Amino acid sequence: MYKTEITRENVVEAENKLFSAQLVSNVEILDQLLHDDLLAVAPTGEIITKEMDLNSHKAKTMIIENASIEIDNIKIMDDTALSIVTMTAKGKMMGTPLEGRFRYFRVWKRFDDELKIIGASFMQLP
Repeated sequence: MYKTEITRENVVEAENKLFSAQLVSNVEILDQLLHDDLLAVAPTGEIITKEMDLNSHKAKTMIIENASIEIDNIKIMDDTALSIVTMTAKGKMMGTPLEGRFRYFRVWKRFDDELKIIGASFMQLP
């Protein structure tokens, strides 16, 4: 099957779609964007799977009151793209206030006509 080349615009569109879905915990869109075998690393070192990520959105354990993103860098290699994004956010995680800047590193891979996240990590910036 013919695979369309990944462009910077594809990745920006996917990042914006992801951000919008995260803001409102849209599990249906998140399910489309996250690969079934996703592995992510949290700032604590915990390994997070797609199921864990979706369950946290279903349970509404993270509430984002205000947020914005800036796409810092995108590198494309064949059917894979690396993105670095900075999110400034204010909200609550499991009832605990959360505020600051966070840097995300994501690995996007094209599967037929869709981009999906296959790997990620994130940290809070000083």
